[in-house]
Amino acid sequence: MAEKAASAFALGSDIVELRIDLLRRPGPGVAGALAHLARRSVMTVRRKDEGGGFSGAERERLALISKLSGLSPSYIDVELSTAEENPDWYAGLCRGSQRIVSWHDFEGTPAFSVLERARDRAASLGEVAKIVTSAKSADDNLKVLRLYEDDPGRLVAFCMGTLGTVSRLLGLRLGSPIIYASLPNEPVAAGQPPLTTVIGLKKLWEAGRW
Repeated sequence: MAEKAASAFALGSDIVELRIDLLRRPGPGVAGALAHLARRSVMTVRRKDEGGGFSGAERERLALISKLSGLSPSYIDVELSTAEENPDWYAGLCRGSQRIVSWHDFEGTPAFSVLERARDRAASLGEVAKIVTSAKSADDNLKVLRLYEDDPGRLVAFCMGTLGTVSRLLGLRLGSPIIYASLPNEPVAAGQPPLTTVIGLKKLWEAGRW
């Protein structure tokens, strides 16, 4: 994981997401092993019903997130459901990081009113709200991107799947503080653009060419 992070930085990434839940043995010792990357990382320990890979008990996952938050990563990602179900635990996390409060729909893209409510609940609990759905049609991208009409600097919103790639890229133009990309030829999720594409588009935007 540290080697892949180094590759991403070498290609020009500002920050990396460390998916701790995808490690084979994400025990307490992982915090020390990745501490040197904390200030340039999003640390995530996603539970299975939210699309993650953590197979231990929920209390173990919460304890690991607490330990990782003590490293003061740039961001720490916590699911909206986790934050709402464990308010005392959530309030006790270290305050040295910005909190991404995330909400996912892996079945499709619900009505815009549902997305708005999820965004507002997440935004009330963290510095960044993250709303991710599955694109079943091209129109689903527009539905999700409309969320950027309000307070775009505190929102990450896009569609998963090959039909959702456009929403990932347009988030860069609409004010998203984070764009999720992959190392070349190593996508972690369907529709995830390569880092080289995102950096190239960012340069064009900064040059005022689109």
